[in-house]
Amino acid sequence: MGDAFTAAGRRVLLVEDDASIARFIDMALEDLGLELTLCADVEAALASLRHQPARLIITDLMLPGLSGYDFLDRLHAEPALCGDAKVVIFSAGLGTETPARLDGRSVWRTLRKPASVAQLRACVQDALDDEGAAQPPSAGAAQDEAAPSECLDGEAIAAYFGGDAALFRAYRAKCLAQFPHDLAAGDAALQAAELAALQRLSHSLATVFRTLGWAGDSAVAKQLEAFAAAGDASASAVEWGRLRSRLAGADGRCT
Repeated sequence: MGDAFTAAGRRVLLVEDDASIARFIDMALEDLGLELTLCADVEAALASLRHQPARLIITDLMLPGLSGYDFLDRLHAEPALCGDAKVVIFSAGLGTETPARLDGRSVWRTLRKPASVAQLRACVQDALDDEGAAQPPSAGAAQDEAAPSECLDGEAIAAYFGGDAALFRAYRAKCLAQFPHDLAAGDAALQAAELAALQRLSHSLATVFRTLGWAGDSAVAKQLEAFAAAGDASASAVEWGRLRSRLAGADGRCT
């Protein structure tokens, strides 16, 4: 990631705090001849843009500290940071109220998590291609309809990885390596009663699990996200226990 992809005028800034999702995007775009820079929060993204402009900015909405909406406001307040870059919202939190909240914030396209490799590549190629960028459709609703409600490995490979089993296995291996860190982060958030951090973690894990084809685990993560968002510490603790056991036993489902 980062310096691994170098091409003049083709810098893509990715604002994403989940390592597994960032790795998925990295793998999806790795042969497009671009420079991908990852920032885990808004302040880092702003600092990166002050150092070097980007042709495309891809950002989540739910981030630690300042949100994606805050990021858009900062870009609006300092237009030189964004310049001519196109802004793509890549989020699982695209709801009926999202278009109104994004109105006037110069968002070029929205893309719903989880997206397939093909959808990510098409979005980025359109953004970096001046002719293709002339028509900026939103991919959010289409992806919501296309995503499978229940996936086994084979279905996940077809739905999100274009049938590339090797790419899926590489992504799954990275996710498994990340899960112990997610466990530690969830335990720390619960112990410190930081429900906002638990909400962000479960939000990200719901997308990761869905991309892996683990629909049941994704549902547990979504339930935890809802409890944490509602400020229900007791229910969040119970649901984190369920999610924690699934994370801890993930290796057994990936042989």
